[in-house]
Formats: sequence, C-alpha cells, structure tokens
Amino acid sequence: MLLKTPGFAAQVTAAAARARACAQAADAIRIAATLDGMVPEQVGRAAMGLGERVYTELAEAQAAGFDPVAGPVDGPAGDPAAGAGGEAGEDGAGTGDLLMLTETGRLRVVPAGTRPAVGGTAEAAEPLGTLKWQSRPRSLGRLWALAQDVQRRQFEELRRWLAQQDEEAVRRRIDAIGHALVHMAPVLLYVGDRFYSNLGRFSNLPGRSMAPGAEGSLLTGLARTPAAQWAPEDATFVVCMHALINSGSPVRAEEFNGVQLVPDELADFLCERIEAYGDPVPEVAGEPTGAALETLAAACAGARARRLGEGAVFYREINGASLHKRERIMSEPLGWDELPAEVAGLLSGAAGRPFPPVDGPGTVRAYAEEVVERVVRLAAPAGFSSPYEGFLHRFFETAAGALDCDVAMGRGPKSTAVLHSDVPAEDRIALATRDFYCCVAPSGGFAARFAEDRAALAKTLSAYSARMRYNTWHYLPHSMSWTERTPTRDDWFFAPMTADITNWSDQHHTGHVTFGVRHALRVPLGIVLEGEYRPGLYDLRLLRTSGEEFGLEHLRAAMVTGRIQALLHQAAADRGLVVRDFDNGWFRDFHGA
Repeated sequence: MLLKTPGFAAQVTAAAARARACAQAADAIRIAATLDGMVPEQVGRAAMGLGERVYTELAEAQAAGFDPVAGPVDGPAGDPAAGAGGEAGEDGAGTGDLLMLTETGRLRVVPAGTRPAVGGTAEAAEPLGTLKWQSRPRSLGRLWALAQDVQRRQFEELRRWLAQQDEEAVRRRIDAIGHALVHMAPVLLYVGDRFYSNLGRFSNLPGRSMAPGAEGSLLTGLARTPAAQWAPEDATFVVCMHALINSGSPVRAEEFNGVQLVPDELADFLCERIEAYGDPVPEVAGEPTGAALETLAAACAGARARRLGEGAVFYREINGASLHKRERIMSEPLGWDELPAEVAGLLSGAAGRPFPPVDGPGTVRAYAEEVVERVVRLAAPAGFSSPYEGFLHRFFETAAGALDCDVAMGRGPKSTAVLHSDVPAEDRIALATRDFYCCVAPSGGFAARFAEDRAALAKTLSAYSARMRYNTWHYLPHSMSWTERTPTRDDWFFAPMTADITNWSDQHHTGHVTFGVRHALRVPLGIVLEGEYRPGLYDLRLLRTSGEEFGLEHLRAAMVTGRIQALLHQAAADRGLVVRDFDNGWFRDFHGA
C-alpha cells in the first residue's frame, strides 16, 4: 500500500492552478493564501506585508475580478500607481496588479508598474493573475506607498536602535539566535518582502540543513558587519527574534512560522500572551521599540513561568503546511475520568482490579506500580522477549483503537541504568540510536489496509520506529541536562515538554511525506532519575494517515493516557527493566514479513 503524499511543493503548484481558475479576486486570494484550505486563513493572510494586505482587502471589498496569467514575470520598474489592471501581455507579465504565489507558500502582490523582488532573501514565485478592478481606486498607489513607508520606518528605527547597542551585545543576540535555531525544529517566517528560514532548500539560517558559521548563513554575514550597515529587515529579524526566544521557551520562535515577524505584530502577540497568563501588561509607552519589545518579552517569560508553576496545562496547535505553531492553555484541568475506557479496561485486567477512584496524587502511581509488578510475573507472550514488552505493545494497540488512530507508538531508552551518573560521561554521550526503542502498534483497520503485503506493513512500522528512536537520541542531552557539560554532543534538540496536536504534517518532513503522517498527537513524557525529573525522555504519539483531523477531545484523552504511560515507565525504570524488542528485525519477524 502506498502511503506517500505529494508533499509541499506539489501542494503549492496545485493551489496556484486552482487560484488561476478563479474569476473573482476574492476566490483567488483565499485559495492562494490558504494553499487551498490547508493553511488557516488568518495565518496565510498574516504572511503578507502591510501594503499587500491593503491591496487584497480593497480588491475583496470592491469585488474585483481576476484574470489568470502564465509564464515568467519581468515587467519594468515604475510607479506603483500606474496601470489600470486586468490585461495580460504576450510575455505573461500583464500591465495590472499581479498576484503571485511563492515557493514557500506565501501570497504576494506586485503592484502595476513594479517588478517582483528576486534573489537574496526574496523567494522564487510564480504568477497567478492580475486584479481586474471595476474601478481601480485612484488612491491605491498612495495607500501602497504609505504602507510601505510605515513598514520601512519601523524597520529602520530598529536598525538605528540596534546600531546604538554595544557591539558585544549585538553579537550576543546573534549567538543566542543561532544557538536556538540549531537546537529546535525548523523556522520559516517573514520580515516585509524577505523570508528567514532553516528549512531544507529554503535555508538561509543555521539548522539541520546549514551548519553554524556556514558562508551561506545570514547570521554569519551579520556577525562580521556593523549593525549600522545591515539591511533594515535583517535588523528587525534579529531584534524581534531575540525578544521572541526570550519570551518563554526558545521554541516560541515557531509561533511566528508562516507569518510576519515585525515589531507591531510581535508587541501585540506578547501583550496577548501576558494577558492570557493573567498578568498585567507593563507600560512601555515612550520606550524605543527595541527596548519595549525586550521589556514585554521579559514580562511574558515571567508570567508564563508563574502559570506553569501553578499547574496550568499548556499545549500547542500546529499547522504542518505553514509550520505555524500556537501555544494554548487548557481551559479545564485534565481528569482521570477522561482516560479512554478501553485503556482503563486493559489496566484493570493487568492489575486484577478496576481503575481506582482517585483520592490523592499517589493513588494512580501505586496502581501503575501494581500493574507492572503483576505483569512481570507473567510468561512472555509469543513474539516478545519479556512480559513487559508484550504489555507495552498491547497498551499502544489499545490506545490506537480507543482514539481511532491508524498507529500508536511510544519511545524511550532501552535501559535507564546506562543514564545514571555512575556511568562514565564518555559512555553516556556515546549512546547511539540502537540504545533506544520505539514500540509501534497499528490499529486493526490500518493493518488490514496492507492485506497480504506484510512486508510493506513491517517496513512502514519499522520506519516510524526508527525515526522515533532517533528522536530520543536527539533529545537526550537536553533531557538529561548534559548540554553544558564536557564531554558533550552538539547534535541535540530541546526536549519537548508540551503536548501538541498537528494537522497536515505530511508536507515538509521527508519521513512524514513518505509514510503519510498527516494528522498527529504528541504527548511528551518524563520520569524521575536519581532525584531529577527528565522531560521528554519518553512520549506517546498517535497518527492518522488520512481522514478527519484530531480534535481537542482526542488530545485531552491522549494526555491522560500519557500520564498513565509515564507512571508505567517510572515503575519499569525503578525495577531496572530492559526493553530488547522493537528494532527493525523485530518488526519483520512479528508481522511475518
């Protein structure tokens, strides 16, 4: 069975074709901005610059038509107020206000008489068509020029402010941004007409595709150049990104994926977050914009830490097409009554008694310890090295069925003993992906889709497992607080600490594209080792390769299931249990490939 999806580039091409088929500007704008419904509309529109939003909103308000255009665009530079719009020339450029869709999936507007930006940090783009005004507003050119001037003044103010800072302070900002970028998931965001990304072929920043200090990295060039000589957009990126990564966890930067990272939008975002955390917004009127953003960022970080300390439950909503991520707070606390009945039934069977009424924090922990204690006394089921491994597989099978998933899985270290401080640091750092496992269990319906092709099923499940084994290895230095010690490893990511719900995940990530991971839930889990909590050492993941998106009720049930799972892992670690199954050979043998 083929699970591979077309991927992001194909979706951009398909959305462009759909937009060109429209007769009305409003329809073409909506399709292009949302990649034909794949990206939330508010996110797609927030990718445009101020002037572009003016153009598109006026076109929609005046019910402008749309003339498709094809071919390269290479019109003359000139007055943006010139041209009446709507006529396409033989070269496809047209004389009107042009809509374009960039390779990063952003809708762009090129006013009549101008040419699109190319090269540098401007994305390649293909033309969609021209706006066909019933009566083109005479003020449109002036509105565009005013919007561009407002944006330019904002950016230049930040460049002047940054240039007044001590050179070492500027360098520390660059270093902090670089450090965050190489230890987190990809970013792809915009400042005016420019894009900033460390995602694959779009990369102009350090990350998985570009090493720190590489000549092609924008940060490398900025570090060599006085801030006064930077492009205003680059100064804006550095000031805003530095404030953003200091407003909470560094992965906060991902919350501006797919949209404009500009001072007014960032200030609004920080104020909204501070209020959501229940703190007053500090007074910053009269402060320079750069200083005001740093003040707001510090207040935001403090308010967030307070809410976490109070037990607030955070999660993130993720759009895989734009990579846009947004932090949310659960409006109601999670309850054990949200544990799926099927999972509770599995536990009851293992424990020999029903899931208990919860009357204190130790009740469920003691119950999980009882489950593990009884499980390890059993004989190992056929196909498993131990009864505990057989129980883990049943746990994930049960979760997959209970939450209507194609696959459920959980990862972790095969042995926690190798992580203890009495093991030489050189040996701990040298741990490889083979020292971790990921138990992957398909639902009955998913397995049935492969019919007699058991080899394809085994290949798919082992591919999921291999990627998750790598993830545990990738997060390990941060999970175990080894990142500042010697010896250390440079190749690590911040350990995940917040559950998330992702839709359209099968767009950019090569493995997700190949094996059809379209909708997913992730619940990071940690345990206590040697008296210290180790976040993200384990997790629960559930995925769908097609069908409906997950809802919040699914995430809540998954998070409660994950809490039980973490207690099971804690009990297993306390007993020194070792997991030997769930490598590639095991999947081939177990599924009869």
